[in-house]
Amino acid sequence: MCAGCRERADKRTLIRLVWNGADSVTVDQRQRLPGRGVYLHAPCAERALKTRAIARGLRRTLDGAALREVLTALAARPDEPSVG
Repeated sequence: MCAGCRERADKRTLIRLVWNGADSVTVDQRQRLPGRGVYLHAPCAERALKTRAIARGLRRTLDGAALREVLTALAARPDEPSVG
C-alpha cells in the first residue's frame, strides 16, 4: 500500500524506503533490506511527507529537510516499472 495515497498496488511498482540503522532514510532499490519499510509511488512522496506517513511507518522522528532531499533525488529518476 502506498503511504501517500493509501492505494493498494503491486509491490514492484512501489518504492521502498527504510531506516538505514544509523541516521537517515534510504531507498531500498532491491526491496530486500531488513527492517521496517514504507512503500510509496514516486508522485505520492510529497503527500506522504506532508502527512508524516513516512515517519509513522518507520516509527521514527525524521528530519523533513533530509527526507525531502532523498525524495527529490527519487523524483529526478526516470519512471521505471520496477525500482531495483
